[in-house]
Parts: sequence; structure tokens; C-alpha cells
Amino acid sequence: MIKLFATDLDGTLLQNYSTILEEDKQAIQLLHDHNVELAIATGRADNEIQEIYRQLALNGHRVSQNGSFVHNSNNHLLLEQTFPNHISQALFHAIEENGINYLISTAEQTLLKEKTPFFKKYEDVFFFPLVEHREFDTEIGNSIIPSKFMIVGETHEITTVQKQLDQQFNGEVESYLSDPGCVDIVPKGINKGNALTQLLETIEIKPEEIAVIGDSFNDISMLQMTPHSYAISTADPEVKQHAAHIVDHVHQAVSDLQAKELL
Repeated sequence: MIKLFATDLDGTLLQNYSTILEEDKQAIQLLHDHNVELAIATGRADNEIQEIYRQLALNGHRVSQNGSFVHNSNNHLLLEQTFPNHISQALFHAIEENGINYLISTAEQTLLKEKTPFFKKYEDVFFFPLVEHREFDTEIGNSIIPSKFMIVGETHEITTVQKQLDQQFNGEVESYLSDPGCVDIVPKGINKGNALTQLLETIEIKPEEIAVIGDSFNDISMLQMTPHSYAISTADPEVKQHAAHIVDHVHQAVSDLQAKELL
């Protein structure tokens, strides 16, 4: 039987970065009614996951920033990992030298140097305002403790920079194309699968007792955890090959679990 259901947000539970289908809301409520615990695992910040739970009028576990932070349903912090100061400073300078647009996440805020016209379209993507901070040079590693860097732009541009950074910081960071317009760079060893594994150990649930659903490269590690894995049909073929099942929406995954009498 399934005891926990873990879902990604953007492109999975969230449509157009902001809305949840009514059918998906009903499916999540059905899980709750069957005493299935819910975990939201996303590249977004923890305060954004809390906003989603408010919209659902439910409580659950929270895996934020691709696993840099893990909170259980009792709001206890189980895991927190940020960049070592020397890595965050070096990464900042490397991104600056590439001349690519970027954002920096801390535990509580998403920061940018300046709200240029380019970033106007991103303001509607986040549930909370982007915060300007013009002193990255001196404050990263001091008053600013990064947990994630996001390089944003056209897919071919940001993936080119991703490859360069992966080579430069080989073995020191993890990077994921979390969206066609965004590459997430997080501390070494951070991914959703490791984060969920740590969560499962604390609540005594086995990997085969969970179902997961996602749509992007940062979801692969959790899709590999369980035979009850679902990828969204719009996902990249490389992502879909790691899932046991392909569906269009979250509610279809829940219906499949119910049809198999796993709820």
C-alpha cells in the first residue's frame, strides 16, 4: 500500500507556474482521505511550498530547493545544506564572468542584483517578491548564504553555461535543468531523492511504499526511488525513461494507484 505521495510543483502539480487543476486538488484530497501522507518536492523555496499547502488546506512534508531543506509535516527541520563560503564566492564570480542572468536563493529569499526588464517576466513565476541586493561581491558568504543559484534564459544558452560550470566545479556542485528556462545549481549531494530518503527514514516508510511524480531533470533522482513512479507526458524523453508510468496530470496518477488498490 502507498503510504506517501511525493509531487513536484512546476509542470506537475502547478500549471503555468501558478494554478492547480480542480481535478488535481480533488485527487490530493482523496490521498488525504486514505491517510496517505503528502510531500511536495520542488526547486522552489520553502515559503512557496507552504503557500501551496495553504491553497490545498492541507499539511504535509516539504522538500525545498531540490533538497537543500527538508521539513516534516510537524515543521521540524530535518536537513539544511548551503554552499561552503569558498564555493559560493567562486560560483558567483564564475557566473558573473559568463554574463548570464541569474538569481540567488537563500533559506528565506530569492535575490537578484537589479530588477531589469528581463526579470519582469519572472516576477509572476514566484509567489513572493524578488529582492534586489547590489552588494553580492562583498556579502556572499557573509550576510548572504546561498543555497541555490539559478541561471535563467534560453535553454541553449543556460545549458551551455551549465556544462562550463559543471566542468569548472567538477564534483563540488550539482546542477539540474529544472525548467526549459532555468538551471538550478545546488551544493554537492543535494537532490530530491536523497532528501526524500532522509525523510522516509524519520517516518519509517519504505521506498516501495511511496509514489512520486515529476516532469524535469531534477525529478529523476526521486523517480528512481520506487516502482510507483510517474512522469508527466510533456517531460523530456530522458526524464520519462526513469519513470514506470507516463500520465498527463497528477490526478491520473492517483487514479492509477486507486485502480491498482494501492490506496
